[in-house]
Amino acid sequence: MREELYDQQVLAMYDVRGIQNYIFKSNAAKEIIGASVLVEAIITDGLNAYIKNNAKNQEQYLTDWKNDDPKVFLENPEIEMQVMFVGGGNAYVLFRRGEECRNVNRFLAKYVLERTYSLNLAVAVVKKTNAYDHDYAEINEEMRRIKAFMPSTQPTGALPFMEADSITGYPLTRFEEKTKTYYCTEAYLKRKSFPRNENEEIFDNMVTEKGDNSTLAVCHIDGNSMGIRIRNEMQNVTAYEEAIPKMRGLSQEISAVFGNTFINMTKYMDELTPKVKENIKTRLYRKIVVAGDDITFVCNAKLAIPAVRYFLEHLGGEGEDDVIYSACGGIAYFNSHFPFSDAYQVAEACCDTAKSRAKKEENRGKSGFVGNFFDYQICTNIRAADLEEYRDRHYSSDQGTIIARPYFVSGVEDEEEFKNKNGKYSVEKLIYWSKYFTMYMPRNKAKHLRNVIPMGTNELEKEISFLESRGYTELTDHSGMKEATTLNDDEYRIWYDALEIMDLYVEESSHEDNN
Repeated sequence: MREELYDQQVLAMYDVRGIQNYIFKSNAAKEIIGASVLVEAIITDGLNAYIKNNAKNQEQYLTDWKNDDPKVFLENPEIEMQVMFVGGGNAYVLFRRGEECRNVNRFLAKYVLERTYSLNLAVAVVKKTNAYDHDYAEINEEMRRIKAFMPSTQPTGALPFMEADSITGYPLTRFEEKTKTYYCTEAYLKRKSFPRNENEEIFDNMVTEKGDNSTLAVCHIDGNSMGIRIRNEMQNVTAYEEAIPKMRGLSQEISAVFGNTFINMTKYMDELTPKVKENIKTRLYRKIVVAGDDITFVCNAKLAIPAVRYFLEHLGGEGEDDVIYSACGGIAYFNSHFPFSDAYQVAEACCDTAKSRAKKEENRGKSGFVGNFFDYQICTNIRAADLEEYRDRHYSSDQGTIIARPYFVSGVEDEEEFKNKNGKYSVEKLIYWSKYFTMYMPRNKAKHLRNVIPMGTNELEKEISFLESRGYTELTDHSGMKEATTLNDDEYRIWYDALEIMDLYVEESSHEDNN
């Protein structure tokens, strides 16, 4: 921070970089869950630790931004620091003096390092003026600049004469008496934060059966156009007196909408659980991150699509204006031996492809509204993280791509015109064919059809003719073969999507009233 700001009022912005990758770096449930607990509120925890250890007058430092007076910093010159709001994974903090901001920054950097071992803290600081809109734009631009040039520093790896952790490469530094195992410092800190009331075998207990049917899914959901919405809401707000309570309200509204929908989604997963695994006393899912519009959870593979579909269908509006929210999701299916970090990257990439389709001009609604879409991918090797290249190689035939996903999920307030516009991508088609192939066609015939689709149109038409002769007329009734000489492209691509996950299908319950 520049010295000329030491005697000035400043606005600081804090962002902990690489949280999701940090959480999923390990394959051990204890470390993944421990890491998610560790970083959940690390910035505000760090600020509170600074106040406790360094502030002479602790009442002059305010961190309870959800409940304190939003104007107290502006009206009371004795207030040294106030958390303005926390949103989008970032914390915005007002300081009376830049010098105290510098002291806090040094403490926080050390605090994050000591508690996580490898996470990096990005800090942007600008002079506070009387114009909130100017300061907000300037500090976000400053944070973008800092991130662009900030090196992604990591702790020193193990030297040649040291034992190293097989995943991180960090030296083994701690011995756990209970397991008689050595761990690196990062793994030790994560394990130390694992909740005492949780079962360390939580992921093993999620699978339907150990062995062949041990597939899990990591699901990532991210809100659509949140930055645009905030800019639109705040475009005429210039004074801090008005801006702080408004931004706090927006941040809390977003957290409430996504958080409540997540809670309702978990209730729906509980309802489906007996259909997946009988006589189960534990839950088949586990929250990893629920922060504003950023949602990540791990679940039994059969619950993944029903859960994400439920979330997107029920993501509604709250607040005075009853604003409509939407989101996109990504699902990565993987077996327990597959690296969690790579599975998360696949889920994130699937979410990105869903957003790409949702944001195409021809798929948008009125005023550029972006709808709910999701994508999924079965992880067969670590190259799936580069999703576009992986699909170009593994999902192509003489007719181009053989998959139809991402899929559209109609939201609670979507207009009929918007639903019709995206009807060709509707998840209802995927559900229809998933049910058909699972419940009405023998598995060997369904599996053979799945294997034939990548062979090209001629082989596929032969197979469909054969299946029709055996009474499976549903295929030709929907494919368009009776009216045309070639297959309906969208239909057979949806078939492949459904056939690829046919072993993961579970019949869903009616959930119209689960709000």
